[in-house]
Amino acid sequence: MPKRKQRREQQHLRQESTRRRAYQVGGSTPQEIYKPGFPMSIFTNARAFWIIGGVVAVIMVVSAVIAGQGTNNDANADDIATPSPTPTVDPNATPTPTPTPDPKRFTAAEQVIDAATKDYRAVVKTSMGDFTIALNAAVAPNTVNNFVFLAQKDYFDGITFHRVVDNYIVQAGDPAGTGASTYPGYTTADEPNEVRNTRGTISMAKRSGASNFGSQFFINLKDNTSLDFDNPTSDQFFPFGTVTSGMEVLDAIAKVPVDANRKPTTPVTITDIVIEFSDK
Repeated sequence: MPKRKQRREQQHLRQESTRRRAYQVGGSTPQEIYKPGFPMSIFTNARAFWIIGGVVAVIMVVSAVIAGQGTNNDANADDIATPSPTPTVDPNATPTPTPTPDPKRFTAAEQVIDAATKDYRAVVKTSMGDFTIALNAAVAPNTVNNFVFLAQKDYFDGITFHRVVDNYIVQAGDPAGTGASTYPGYTTADEPNEVRNTRGTISMAKRSGASNFGSQFFINLKDNTSLDFDNPTSDQFFPFGTVTSGMEVLDAIAKVPVDANRKPTTPVTITDIVIEFSDK
């Protein structure tokens, strides 16, 4: 078969000549050896391949570390408080006054008496004269302690008798002077006893139906049996002391003019209550 015809048949069958096939695969002469171009030529050079691979690996590690630090910084950004700007002080501004504690407010009565070894008296000084009360700590130790605590804190100083009912009671102990306030800021539980509300006895006042009291007290101007412990039809009040001198001062207070709310039109004021005590 002629050579030209043989080549056409090989091309028709998509075959290549022995000479060309040897050239691509790699012949025996330098001219016949296949030399791939860049970048494939790198893979034929082992030293260059490892150097470039090492550089790429280092770059990837450094990039990962930097990216991780950026993520941590972003995650912790919310944990760092943004410093508030320091306000500029206006030298001409009026300073805000510090609230003054209310001297008539307390959270509880401190323990101030020793009922087991001491007897206590209260000398009540008023704008119309003085009277003295013997306090019965043996029967009502918590009630007496509450009264003595407030007196020693000068709580009653300047307070008026806000309710005066002739031939019944005189009442005081409310700094607001209305009988409706919530002073002294805490309450004390009733101490039931069988002492009668006779003339001259002192009891703590309280709201209707209540079993505790605050700072208001009343002194009986007559025997008020409807207030006693054994009267189930009304609130019960438990005396904790008795007037031993100056009852005439209380009778005089009972005669002062009052308004429709039984409050003296000319204030009758407690100027001081002095607590005295002696050994039993």
